[in-house]
Amino acid sequence: MMQLAVVGAAGLVGQSVLELLAERQFPAERVFAVDGPEHEASTVAYGNLELDIRQLDEFGFENVALAIFVAGSAVAREYVPQARAAGVTVIDFSDAYRLDSEVPLVVPSVNGSQLEGLEAGALVAAPNCTVTPLAMALQPLLPLQPRRLTVSTYQSVSGAGQKALEELAEQTTALFSQRDSENTVFAKRIAFNVLPQIGDVDADGHSDEERSLSAELRRLLQQPELQVEASCIRVPVFFGHAWSVNLEVAADIDLAQVRNRLLAAGLQLISADQHGGYITPMEATGNDGVWISRLRKTGNSISFWLAADNVRVGAALNCVLLAESLYKAGLFE
Repeated sequence: MMQLAVVGAAGLVGQSVLELLAERQFPAERVFAVDGPEHEASTVAYGNLELDIRQLDEFGFENVALAIFVAGSAVAREYVPQARAAGVTVIDFSDAYRLDSEVPLVVPSVNGSQLEGLEAGALVAAPNCTVTPLAMALQPLLPLQPRRLTVSTYQSVSGAGQKALEELAEQTTALFSQRDSENTVFAKRIAFNVLPQIGDVDADGHSDEERSLSAELRRLLQQPELQVEASCIRVPVFFGHAWSVNLEVAADIDLAQVRNRLLAAGLQLISADQHGGYITPMEATGNDGVWISRLRKTGNSISFWLAADNVRVGAALNCVLLAESLYKAGLFE
């Protein structure tokens, strides 16, 4: 039995991590919920228990063997080195270390071998929640020799945090009530609208989100030469991301074989003859599936529609699966 800390426990991803640790009965003797001063005297749910939130600047990392950081890059850069200095193994869900060549970037079902040989005190990075389900869908197709990926993401506001959820709710209510509303999280109104930019744009016109998707995906799939053209879009949906995917490959495409590869990898496929014939972000929310529908081919390209719960599957579940993999590898004995 070991003890672990969830840093950023009061956030959307932190709460989901705690929920999954309890659901999946992670073998921890004790779990600490840790967050910043704005959450002082607050509690969070852990199964049937309520955990008091410990203050990050006062927390003693020497008391735990594992820390799951889901508090953003600024917190990770300051406190991850402190935790590791105390001998703590760290899983970090932020962009602080994702492209650091010294830190493995891992989704267990995609490149779990990267965890082999790690020792206590190691640091493992978890990808962007937009990248993880996409990598899981593409990994079974690597034998087809992918050449070019064109992907448009349709990202719910929960990917921007609790305040973004509140902004969408407030703007929606204001519009129905014929009241004015303000934009504080997003540059323009998100309610009943679509925003074709997530993050700042560089000199070439690529947004932060598009650059991170391309770089992290190539690293995860170990496909440094893969051409990636990404367009990342914010949509007025509370939870659940979706992706429109087109993958150009070098090998001949047998669509039945493609389906079998995806199913064997644990992905959920919706066939055209099922009710509706496709999956929506709403249906993908609240479960652990990575869902594929509208699967088709044109020449040497495969196209499909992908959907998953961005908070649960894209972020929290991968952190918990990493924790389980490290536990099974004996890091905490």
